[in-house]
Amino acid sequence: MEIGKERAGASAREDGVGMLTPEDARELGLGPEAPEPYLCPHCGKPLERLGISVGGRVLWVSHEPCGCPGELEAAEREAALKASQDEEERRARIAKAGVKRRYYDAIMTDPTCEAFVKSYVPRRGMGLFIHGPVGTGKTYNASAVTSALALAGRGVVMTSALRILSDVRDTFDTGASAKRELERYLSCEALVLDDLGKESASRWSVMTLYDLVNTRYEAMLTTIYTSQYSLPALQERLSRAHETETAKAIVSRIRETCLEVRLYGFDLRTPPTTPARKMPTDVGRRGELGRFGDADTAR
Repeated sequence: MEIGKERAGASAREDGVGMLTPEDARELGLGPEAPEPYLCPHCGKPLERLGISVGGRVLWVSHEPCGCPGELEAAEREAALKASQDEEERRARIAKAGVKRRYYDAIMTDPTCEAFVKSYVPRRGMGLFIHGPVGTGKTYNASAVTSALALAGRGVVMTSALRILSDVRDTFDTGASAKRELERYLSCEALVLDDLGKESASRWSVMTLYDLVNTRYEAMLTTIYTSQYSLPALQERLSRAHETETAKAIVSRIRETCLEVRLYGFDLRTPPTTPARKMPTDVGRRGELGRFGDADTAR
């Protein structure tokens, strides 16, 4: 037996290790006898069978590749089908997390968002506060963060303050438990709360938001916020319900637990009015990377 064959045969003596040709099986004294060659279904060419060693016998489970055009085309179709199935599964997972269809293919354009995902550790209580003018990519980046966490197997939920308040308000008419409606958002590993500040400010809405923010704050659960308002402006907006201290408490907790990501630029949803208009080169690139610290970036 040649040295190469001897090494291959030695490794194949262990059950299920390595693929064996009929010649390998004969040299190793493994049964049963080699079957007839496999005929390529595309061109009819005889192909040598390949097997695995199981309990001193060979199970003929495959065959050598043919390489004919028909086989190559079939392999391409199979690969395309697999890619399509993988994409469907990917989209299903991010849709389940709450990402809207428009943002299924969103990618992070801000380096702080990217660094946050790479260094993410559950139950550290650290999140993001993404803010900026309308149309600068807040929801886009938050959706990309949500997708990345969902695809990594994290328990992430994306919604909006408007949606949460609406769902809770609906329980008043149905008699369902408002606490039960809130539970998913209170306890999920990571919550992405989009468009904070868009909701109408009432004593009830501000107190409900405080309950949500404070419960997650005390449990050290990750919360990511987007808002068109800076933190001082958000506090002022929430204070319209004459719940000044509650609004201050909400913003204080956000400030303590979130890395600030400020997005700049024009409204990306609106086409430029003149060819001369250009986007700033630093759009979406001014986050607070320094606040991660060695402990976060090392993980």
